[in-house]
Amino acid sequence: MDTRLRYISISHHTAPVARRERFHLSDAAKQEVAKALQMAFPDLCSLLVLVTCNRTELYFESVNTNAASVRDFLLEHVTGDVNKVDVTDFRDSDRTEDTVLHLLKVSAGLESSVMGDAEIIHQIRKAYHYSLQTGMQGSLLERSMQTLFKTHKRVSNETGFRDGTTSTAYKALKLIGETFGSEAAEKKILFVGAGDIVRQLFKYNSKFRYPNIFITNRTEPRAAKLARANNVNTFSWERLIANDLSEFDVIISAVSHASGLIHKGIATDKNVLLIDLAVPGNFAPALASATSVLLHNLDSIACQLKSNREARRAAIENVEEIIAQQWSEYRQWQEMQPFRNLMARRKKQVHKALSRIGIAERYGWSNYEVTVLVNQIMRKILKKPETLQYSRDLEVLVTQYAALQAA
Repeated sequence: MDTRLRYISISHHTAPVARRERFHLSDAAKQEVAKALQMAFPDLCSLLVLVTCNRTELYFESVNTNAASVRDFLLEHVTGDVNKVDVTDFRDSDRTEDTVLHLLKVSAGLESSVMGDAEIIHQIRKAYHYSLQTGMQGSLLERSMQTLFKTHKRVSNETGFRDGTTSTAYKALKLIGETFGSEAAEKKILFVGAGDIVRQLFKYNSKFRYPNIFITNRTEPRAAKLARANNVNTFSWERLIANDLSEFDVIISAVSHASGLIHKGIATDKNVLLIDLAVPGNFAPALASATSVLLHNLDSIACQLKSNREARRAAIENVEEIIAQQWSEYRQWQEMQPFRNLMARRKKQVHKALSRIGIAERYGWSNYEVTVLVNQIMRKILKKPETLQYSRDLEVLVTQYAALQAA
């Protein structure tokens, strides 16, 4: 049987946040799942674990292990059970071509809740970097990533799909100006967390230039490092845990696996903007019951970005055309894989034949000279495959070429 690239996915397309947030794996949990999968399914020769705010996906190469088996393993690992509702929340495929097409669409931002999301490509790079670190990048996954990065470059250079931003981090900062108007620059702002989203907030603040920003994080050295890099102040994590937050006008929180982290302590004698960019949510929904408190979460921000999404729809056809072209190239490469495998075996046979007759020793050749001879013989085989009709033909061909090379 052939090795195939397969995938499983749970996302905002298939399940509401309350069900999919259980599968939002921390970095430690991703590593644990990866190791457990390799132990449970020894035929896995590559694995990429992609976790974002809106999706958890596993891409893997295997000969026998199918997508349903990996899905059920993940369900049992995370929830302790495999039930029908959870199973229906997942999409999967055992076909390499379908898996690659899905990955290309995800990486382009066509499958994101925010159309054309620019952050997804960075999240995929990070996931693939872990695959490389652990040696879990088989040939099918490696080629698909090469195709993905080429597609991303073409989309950026050849279409208007990346024009303007539909980033949730950018929109979060924009909400401050929309909420407070000309007074926005005077507001005291707290960023909670020190991960990718908070780094994006600092990146985009170079445009908004809000001057009065504080940052807090459970790992205080990380908060201090970001504070120094962005010339802002730190805020005590202990005070955050105590919900001693009445001094802030704006709080943007993006802490993983901290449901209901902030549930009290918000000022009610002034207008306060709370922006929840975490899954599960960091703010208790009850906070929004105060008339002076405005609470936004990922879903409400996605709705507000609808107009940006519409503006990008004009470029979708061009993006899909590029994806189709790159997908076709991948399939052509895939169809040639049996031939490449055959040529690799032939090359090994040539090396063994040269070793058997002691070419290097007989003529005193270097490894480079032997390689030159091997490549000459392989070109002959490619031009005239019929020269190897019988088992002795290779030995004869090798001997002839070696004599010519030595003459």
